[in-house]
Amino acid sequence: MTAGALRLYRSSGFRFLLVGGASVVVDAGLLYLLHGLAGLRLEPATALAFLAGFVVNFALNRQWAFSSTGRLRRQLVAYLALVGANLLFTVLLMRALTTLGVMYLVAKVFTTAVLSTVNYFASRKWIFV
Repeated sequence: MTAGALRLYRSSGFRFLLVGGASVVVDAGLLYLLHGLAGLRLEPATALAFLAGFVVNFALNRQWAFSSTGRLRRQLVAYLALVGANLLFTVLLMRALTTLGVMYLVAKVFTTAVLSTVNYFASRKWIFV
């Protein structure tokens, strides 16, 4: 591995992106398994898949992306507050962008990019310290 690749791999930003990708795979994969294959109703399957992705995201960000040794309870409460703020911001920004005529999928990609950037800095400076 080159020095540049090693530096990238060790950066919290790169690891944060990988953790986000892993969380999406867990969420979507479990949703498919529970609803698509096992036939569980969509609502509980969605909730369980979301919770599994949430746990993976929090745990991997805490342990691997940010190597945090801070107080678990404080970090979890802060992370839950961030998730709540993300939900509210996503709904509001999606509504605003689609009202302006932006296609909903384009609005979703834009919203996700904005929130991912904000979440990285919030995680690094506020949650996993």
